[in-house]
Amino acid sequence: IEAGKLVAKSAEGCVEASQAATNDDQLLKQVGVAATAVTQALNDLLQHIKQHATGGQPIGRYDQATDTILNVTENIFSSMGDAGEMVRQARILAQATSDLVNAIKADAEGETDLENSRKLLSAAKMLADATAKMVEAAKGAAAHPDSEEQQQRLREAAEGLRIATNAAAQNAIKKKLVHKLEVRSKQAAASATQTIAAAQHAAASNKNPAAQQQLVQSCKVRIWDLPACPSRVRGSAGHGMAVLPSVLFSWLILSTPQPGGKMVAAAKATVPTIADQASAMQLSQCAKNLAAALAELRTAAQKAQETCGPLEIDSALSMVQSLERDLQEAKAAARDGKLKPLPGETMEKCAQDLGNSTKAVSSAIAQLLGEVAQGNENYTGIAARDVAQALRSLSQAARGVAANTSDPQVQNAMLECAGDVMDKAGNLIEEARKGVGKPGDPESQQRLAQVAKAVSQALNRCVNCLPGQRDVDAAIRTVSEASKKLLAESLPPSTKSFQEAQSQLNQAAAGLNQSANELVQASRGTPQDLAKSSGKFGQDFNEFLEAGVEMAGQSPNKEGQAQVVSNLKSISMSSSKLLLAAKALSADPSAPNLKNQLAAAARAVTDSINQLITMCTQQAPGQKECDNALRELETVRELLENPTQAVNDMSYFNCLDSVMENSKVLGEAMAGISQHAKNTAHTQEALEEAVQMMKEAVEDLTTTLNEAASAAGVVGGMVDSITQAINQLDEGPMGEPDGTFVDYQTTMVKTAKAIAVTVQEMVTKSTTNPDELGTLANQLTSDYGQLALQAKPAAITAENDEIGSHIKNRVQELGHGCAALVTKAGALQCSPSDAYTKKELIECARKVSEKVSHVLAALQAGNRGTQACITAASAVSGIIADLDTTIMFATAGTLNRENAETFADHREGILKTAKALVEDTKVLVQNATASQEKLAQAAQSSVATITRLAEVVKLGAASLGSEDPETQVVLINAVKDVAKALGDLISATKAAAGKAGDDPSVYQLKNSAKVMVTNVTSLLKTVKAVEDEATKGTRALEATIEHIRQELAVFCAQVPPAKTSTPEDFIRMTKGITMATAKAVAAGNSCRQEDVIATANLSRRAIADMLRSCKEAAYHPEVSADVRLRALRYGKECASGYLELLEHVLVILQKPSHELKQQLTGYSKRVAGSVTELIQAAEAMKGTEWVDPEDPTVIAENELLGAAAAIEAAAKKLEQLKPRAKPKQADESLNFEEQILEAAKSIAAATSALVKAASAAQRELVAQGKVGAIPANAVDDGQWSQGLISAARMVAAATNNLCEAANAAVQGHASEEKLISSAKQVAASTAQLLVACKVKADQDSEAMRRLVTGAGSVPLPFLSAQAAGNAVKRASDHLVKAAQKAAAFQDQENETVVVKEKMVGGIAQIIAAQEEMLRKERELEEARKKLAMIRQQQYKFLPSELRDEGQN
Repeated sequence: IEAGKLVAKSAEGCVEASQAATNDDQLLKQVGVAATAVTQALNDLLQHIKQHATGGQPIGRYDQATDTILNVTENIFSSMGDAGEMVRQARILAQATSDLVNAIKADAEGETDLENSRKLLSAAKMLADATAKMVEAAKGAAAHPDSEEQQQRLREAAEGLRIATNAAAQNAIKKKLVHKLEVRSKQAAASATQTIAAAQHAAASNKNPAAQQQLVQSCKVRIWDLPACPSRVRGSAGHGMAVLPSVLFSWLILSTPQPGGKMVAAAKATVPTIADQASAMQLSQCAKNLAAALAELRTAAQKAQETCGPLEIDSALSMVQSLERDLQEAKAAARDGKLKPLPGETMEKCAQDLGNSTKAVSSAIAQLLGEVAQGNENYTGIAARDVAQALRSLSQAARGVAANTSDPQVQNAMLECAGDVMDKAGNLIEEARKGVGKPGDPESQQRLAQVAKAVSQALNRCVNCLPGQRDVDAAIRTVSEASKKLLAESLPPSTKSFQEAQSQLNQAAAGLNQSANELVQASRGTPQDLAKSSGKFGQDFNEFLEAGVEMAGQSPNKEGQAQVVSNLKSISMSSSKLLLAAKALSADPSAPNLKNQLAAAARAVTDSINQLITMCTQQAPGQKECDNALRELETVRELLENPTQAVNDMSYFNCLDSVMENSKVLGEAMAGISQHAKNTAHTQEALEEAVQMMKEAVEDLTTTLNEAASAAGVVGGMVDSITQAINQLDEGPMGEPDGTFVDYQTTMVKTAKAIAVTVQEMVTKSTTNPDELGTLANQLTSDYGQLALQAKPAAITAENDEIGSHIKNRVQELGHGCAALVTKAGALQCSPSDAYTKKELIECARKVSEKVSHVLAALQAGNRGTQACITAASAVSGIIADLDTTIMFATAGTLNRENAETFADHREGILKTAKALVEDTKVLVQNATASQEKLAQAAQSSVATITRLAEVVKLGAASLGSEDPETQVVLINAVKDVAKALGDLISATKAAAGKAGDDPSVYQLKNSAKVMVTNVTSLLKTVKAVEDEATKGTRALEATIEHIRQELAVFCAQVPPAKTSTPEDFIRMTKGITMATAKAVAAGNSCRQEDVIATANLSRRAIADMLRSCKEAAYHPEVSADVRLRALRYGKECASGYLELLEHVLVILQKPSHELKQQLTGYSKRVAGSVTELIQAAEAMKGTEWVDPEDPTVIAENELLGAAAAIEAAAKKLEQLKPRAKPKQADESLNFEEQILEAAKSIAAATSALVKAASAAQRELVAQGKVGAIPANAVDDGQWSQGLISAARMVAAATNNLCEAANAAVQGHASEEKLISSAKQVAASTAQLLVACKVKADQDSEAMRRLVTGAGSVPLPFLSAQAAGNAVKRASDHLVKAAQKAAAFQDQENETVVVKEKMVGGIAQIIAAQEEMLRKERELEEARKKLAMIRQQQYKFLPSELRDEGQN
């Protein structure tokens, strides 16, 4: 149109020029005629363009009327809410439809074909009826302009009229919308092409390569092919437009993200980076045009899909046929060896996708059949579309499976079966299209059912082609073929003995049971695992069946054979079910109940095997029960190894109770087995050993369950602890607090943040792992206790009472929230799947987090400036941690530059930011004694500046390139030093806030400011020298020397470290000093800058780690004061010596000479000497216990100390015992029980001293060299140590038995024999321990002299072993005497006997007494034999030296 206007203007210009050029009327008349012809032609052209701009060529004779109806109905839809406008448009619509009805009637009257005339009149009537309904609706809307219902009725009438118009005008509207979709697709394709061309043209002037690369990628990645859009919707004019492909295209557009969105976004983002203004404007305009074209295309697709909905069945059929062709192409590619997997496609993923898509296809087919039966064409079309979409996923998955296997046979089978599915599905959709018009036709329904069954069978064949599925099918066929042997009328007699056949059957049964368990596990794994396990199961089943047939041949009669065969058939059936269940689970791991069905099938196999084995082994009493139990244990083991599935409906605590109860039953059952086993002598030992191991396992299980129960049940105790902490805040006044408000504020802020972190972790674990909630709740309780403990002194030291009260109230509110959260955590542990409880826990956590913020706000209100310092210090700590991480990346060589940037791009930014940080530092120091508001602003400003500085330095370090990691580390270390200094300065500022000028904290603030300035200056020097190859090593060494000086100053400060470490960690850190020293000497000799930089970085790390670990180990609570001073002194000397070494290397770098290099050896020797002293100091921290932990003598020492601890625990138990109350005989019983308890306590104390003395004797032997740390006679010393260990254990066990016997006596269950026997056993084990101690002792040693002289003046902890042994013996004698004299025992012995007077009764009494006497004599004899046997067994385990001593 614009071009036409230009032509008209040009024609006018020609006429004007002609008039100016000549006065010839004839010529001017000719020019005027020609101009008039041009104007007429232009008008015709413009009229034609305007008429067909949106629809193209004329579609039919009713085009004008349908255009009007289409546009007016659109206006009615968009005018909802404006009744007046809707009524006005309705009038226009009524006129248009009236014209269309008249035109159709005129065509009907002129039609010669009566059938066509009847169709036209019918269409005209339908259109007239729809128009009448619309007019009535318009009248209602006009009468009630505010009624939404009337407006909706008018909208629906207009929609009906639109549908009627489309039907009457021979699909004119559909054709028009489809044509518009074609036009819009052409426009979108053209706009995309123009955008791509503009992007390529702008590449040369783009200043940002990354943005250009992103634009190029967005041009390449297209979800669908825009240039192919016209061909997708283009159709034959002779067939009335391609409506069918348009629906497919509409699906594609509307079911995927906007295809050119990324291209438009990338183009818009690239425009500002293009230097050429013309290219930038062109690209911007093209991006706008593309965005508009895409929006119009999407709108046209939406309308086309809405209007062409009834054609969706045809579209679905077309898509299925297209998928079938794609599979044929993939099959051809597989034959040529060109079929490759797409990115991200793996066998496991594709196999799972195939199973999922198979389910989706089946579900969609069921929906399709239901809609066809209802006769609803629209819903049938939607269901057909769903079937096509599911088949599309199945086609992609089948292709992926074929591409991921190298077996041509498997590839061909998979693609062939998938193609068969497409073929059968196409037939189904075709039948659905036919049947939807005849919903009640039985013949149509029958054909649909047959075709659907064919699709289902094809789907099964497709799934069976999966790797693993085919192997399971092969195993099923193997089971079926092998089971045919059982159909014979008679079985051949066995050629083996019964024992051989039974053994073979048992072995085959174990193998089949194991294979069943492996099959269950493999069904949850990869297809390869399933293939392997199913093949093994088939082989094992064959072997088992052969063994079963052999066993059946052992039966002497037909009845016995029939029973065996019946059981074998049962096993065959359960095996087939197991294979089918494994196959189903592998194909669809997420299907409900399949896992339970698989487990049930595995149990059925085990039960069937047990039934057969039971029947075949009835001749051996007890054998069947043992075998059944073993097989059941094998089945249960798999559940225990993979405890992910629930096997019952009990709660956690019910499960605990059940297991504890069953563990008791298990222990009793094992005792019964050991008592009733009637086996041969050579198996009795193995049985007893197995029973003992089982007993220990059950005891461990019970202990563990008790711990778990207590851990799960401590929620009440946690809540009580929190409540107690809350109440303590309201208790009476406390003493004067030791610290300031800032001290308490700092601690409380840290603790409150820890609570917030724990709460967030509880929310996470409530979903992922509820079992860990107990631990987190315990941590929350502990943290809140610490917070409440600090809250009271913080409230007292607050600026005023109002702030203090506010802090207390907020902390108490937080406590109530914590208690509620802990309660909910306990409830969720009991029922982890309870969604309501989980929701309550999350709500409680939200409230606790909110109350934590209230606590922080209350603390901040008390001292905003210091609070800002705390926050700033925390932020700086995060920056330091981030820099440490960056150093790790740099050291690993992975800190890469971005694009082609250089360090020069960042140098000025670093320098400016560093100078800004210096200014912020000055303001921070000045405001330390100013108002809290200014202090807060200064702290926040300094943190913001150090954050920027760290970021710009990291970018600068990255620009150096990963090929120079050492220089990168030097630069990052420099800014890290600045950050650490700023953190110290902020802490010093916080401490000095509000203090007087002569306060020590103000002096510390000034020192921190000096260090800050020094480190910033060092950073500036490093930045300036970082690209200077001649000086950057020297600069790095200078920075390291300054860093070590600062670290040494911190080390020498009399401030304990935040945590402690072990001497082992300390020694480990000293190894780095040795390596760094060697590096420093090498760098001093070579004078290469690269070596110097590496030395600087290594030295910084090694010295810092050594000083930190030295101080942490020296301040360990178990380290004595003199050892601490020694370690700190040598740590300082080591660092100082190393500092001198580095300073000497620096001198050599500045003025290299041979003499200076020779002096390096002296400096390195000094450092080595200091390291040696450090290691000796670390050994001194461990004292005499610094020995090899694997040494048998050390093991003996530990066992002795353990035994002593056990005895002391038993003694404490005795101390807690109180005599029971006996009102009638209080005086006599009290004497007896007091004697018993005192004697038992004496024995416990004496045995404890004895074991400690034995430990000292053993240590003395090590010190004398009789037993070395690495002894030459290792075997001999090991035997001696074992003897000492055994003796110590016997003493501990005997003492425990004594305590139990004494306890029984006190509680009224008096047994003289047990008490006396226990005391004598203590004395006997004591003698054995003394013998073990004397085996290797020197008779002239101090220890032996103490043995001779006794221990009259030696304190109890240092008694000799002999003196302690004598003490044990005396205490045991006292206890025996007290027991023998006890009236309680004597009363039992003096019991009177009443003799019956009658003859028969008297004889019966005599017989009973004789019977009891004989039984007691027999029991006594058996007890003596048992005691002798026990002593013989114990004698076997004694070392050679102890056997003779033991006999003596």
